[in-house]
Amino acid sequence: MPSPCPILWWNDTVLARVSGQNVATTLPSDSNDVAAICSFIRGLSTVPKAVKIFYHSPAIEHFVTPCPKGSRRTIQRALCHRTPALDDLATTWAAHPVRAGASGTTTLLYIESQSRLPRLRAALAERGIILEGVFPVLGLVEEMALSEEREKPRLVLLISDDAAAVYWITPVGDRHAAFFDGISARERIIRELIEGFSIFKASPVFTVINVGTKPFDLTQISHEDFVPKPSRILSAAELLDGAGTLGTRETYNFLPPGSPVNFDHLCYLTAIVFLFAGSLLASAYLSAIRSSKANLSAQQAEERALEDNIERLRANQTRVKSAQEILAEAKVALPVKLRLLEALNHARSAQISIQTANLGESTWTVTGRVQEGPTPERGPLQAFIAALQKGDGWTVGADRTTPIGADSDFTLSGTIP
Repeated sequence: MPSPCPILWWNDTVLARVSGQNVATTLPSDSNDVAAICSFIRGLSTVPKAVKIFYHSPAIEHFVTPCPKGSRRTIQRALCHRTPALDDLATTWAAHPVRAGASGTTTLLYIESQSRLPRLRAALAERGIILEGVFPVLGLVEEMALSEEREKPRLVLLISDDAAAVYWITPVGDRHAAFFDGISARERIIRELIEGFSIFKASPVFTVINVGTKPFDLTQISHEDFVPKPSRILSAAELLDGAGTLGTRETYNFLPPGSPVNFDHLCYLTAIVFLFAGSLLASAYLSAIRSSKANLSAQQAEERALEDNIERLRANQTRVKSAQEILAEAKVALPVKLRLLEALNHARSAQISIQTANLGESTWTVTGRVQEGPTPERGPLQAFIAALQKGDGWTVGADRTTPIGADSDFTLSGTIP
């Protein structure tokens, strides 16, 4: 199957990369955007069999949040108590890969509550076009970094005809993203770039990516306190040519592909198994009847034996069903909770004593005493917290100080998936 056609959809700007050429359009502000982009794709000189879309819109909410490492399901379970929209089936969301930064493990999360992306996938499917995935445009920007830039601080300015975005990532993995449009966009871009450069001790790798239809003039964002000198200036073509770096099953994908086996398939397969098993039983029963015709008493004995077998099978079926119901209601302790308990024991020094450890469904709390007291900046408590933050599968919040004379010196809490 040919590679999917990469398409940028940012606000009203739509840009496709077809046969090495850029094809761009601007969606009417009062149009049905799903119908309009479908019409654009079908109007390409070579109608693609599959497409990948790199996407942003004003309807998307985005923010950096603490998050444990793991699968898409792990991330959803860890964040849904702080972001209830993740439990809504109508919500589409995507997240950058979880990284360990100065503030613990975090991700950049995108949430869109409106349902136009699923509607777009359905509309394209009706026209015989597969939508392989929809990714945040900054996800592609992050993955396009050169190998020698991966461990360096990076700052990116992304420009289109009607919008802009400023994105940076520190050497330890902390991210920041801001999107702009409207008449005040230029001033806001300047302020964001000045702030971005100010947080780095060493000059970051500064990249400008222009996905607009006109050449980008750096003097448009010049300022007396800021004279940008980008390390690289990339075009929309260079951005979309890197589309193959994102796989469809990654957390980046707003519309991850479902399992190839659904409930209907399982029901159909189960019916076939029971039909086959029934056929075998019927065949064995008929064979036994025919072989016992010569002796009526033997035939009757065979029939009674078969009836007993059937009763035993029914009894077994009842017991299996009961066991399945019990197992369905049982809650098994997650392995991550066992790892957290082991980490608490291994991370503490001789000066730390743990008094209580409470592990709930999605949160945990630990209290304890410190022999030298919790105040030294580099004391045993800070080392204990730092060691816990390296764990995989939970987050660690800030220590809550306790009043003098309290039963404990510290209280730690966090989340578990």
